[in-house]
Amino acid sequence: MNLSDKHAPFPVRRILYLQKAEVLEQQKAQVAEQLGAALPEASTTFAGSAAEVPKGASFDAVIAPTLPWLPEALARLADYRWIHFLSAGVEKIWAMDFDKTRPLMTKSSGVHGAPMSEYAIGAMLYFTKQFGRFHDQSRRAEWQRTWLDELTGKQLTVLGLGHIGQSLARRAKAFDMQVAGTLKHLRPVEQVDRVVALEEIGRELARTDFLVCCLPLTDETHGLVDAELLSNLKLGAVLIDISRGGVVKGDAVIQALDAGILKGAALDVFEQQPLPADSPLWKRDDVLITPHVSGTTPHYLERAIDNFIKNYNAKNQEGMFVTPVSVMKKY
Repeated sequence: MNLSDKHAPFPVRRILYLQKAEVLEQQKAQVAEQLGAALPEASTTFAGSAAEVPKGASFDAVIAPTLPWLPEALARLADYRWIHFLSAGVEKIWAMDFDKTRPLMTKSSGVHGAPMSEYAIGAMLYFTKQFGRFHDQSRRAEWQRTWLDELTGKQLTVLGLGHIGQSLARRAKAFDMQVAGTLKHLRPVEQVDRVVALEEIGRELARTDFLVCCLPLTDETHGLVDAELLSNLKLGAVLIDISRGGVVKGDAVIQALDAGILKGAALDVFEQQPLPADSPLWKRDDVLITPHVSGTTPHYLERAIDNFIKNYNAKNQEGMFVTPVSVMKKY
């Protein structure tokens, strides 16, 4: 088959599903049921390690997370045409030793939209309604009232209007917030009042009440949220980091908190994970720390497999995948 012919049929009869052994047993039944219902003519082989991959076998599609042993597993195969990753972020694959130009590759874009945007809304409410303060007071059986603020009319600025950022914008509009955000290629985005280039974000930062970072970790974004960027924020803003560890510089966050630029920060990812026990971030009352959980959801696997199915249908009906991994972005 000529895979470059976009109108050629793309049958999937044999699927290889890879997963960590301790997770595989929990997922087998759901994966088999979901794939069986959508692709009844396909058979699925499961492997919890590279050694379990049938040597010399050929598969139409491989479904896998970005496992460290993925290259070893692929090397055992005689042929495979398509890899679908169970994650939306695939940064790890570029350092892996397998040919990224030979197979077609797709990712599970959009699976994080609901949980991560809900996390960001929760973090905004946490600081706006002072839940941390009231939690501490309740432990002391202390009745101390105070006037609370609200989200209505506040500005949310989103660094990265991808699936997560757009999902967050829709939810923020339910609170009557103003929404601005960045895109690499400018275009109108539903529920976003102003879309700007990252290089032009300064004007929006000056009126930002909540800055949410949803950017992937790339050469361009590494260390992007630094002391200089944060210094442009409106005084008393709140930073929420649900990106990838390394986009936001931890020492810059501490500086901005000490200077009063930031009123608070909700941090789900860090430059070093787990966050070291001696990090000064742990001891701050103005920081909400969570252990990289903003994207977790009981619906993750279902959505990721559904993403595979949508890609399969789109390839056969329209001739192209809906969530491709662009090799050209790296090579």
